[in-house]
Amino acid sequence: MNNSPDSNIRDGEVPIYDAVKHLTRDELDATVRRNAAAMNFDLTDEHLNVIHSLIEHYKQDCATRDCLAAHEHMRFLEEAYAFKGGSKYLYMLFDAVPGTRGVLMPIHELAGLPALQLETDEGFGTAF
Repeated sequence: MNNSPDSNIRDGEVPIYDAVKHLTRDELDATVRRNAAAMNFDLTDEHLNVIHSLIEHYKQDCATRDCLAAHEHMRFLEEAYAFKGGSKYLYMLFDAVPGTRGVLMPIHELAGLPALQLETDEGFGTAF
């Protein structure tokens, strides 16, 4: 097993943690608002709450392991927002972001984060 600091990098991709570890809430909000305006997307506090939850999840859970696969992050969000309807609620919020599909892809576009390695499941035609 390779325990070097770069052992989580695959095919030149940097782990998601590197993209968020120093990201402040104000910087994130500014980026999300700017990108939403550029996409002509009506951003709400509900969108920002979900985005903040995901970024905190990345900061806490992705520091020591590979977090490029989308399914575990989608599962986190579904559980965190189960009280509002889980995936149905999340898709209702984010599936309307122009030029994206699913939940995680639009969040990453809005937040200016790199794409996750496995954000679509072509076998099932699903976007996370």
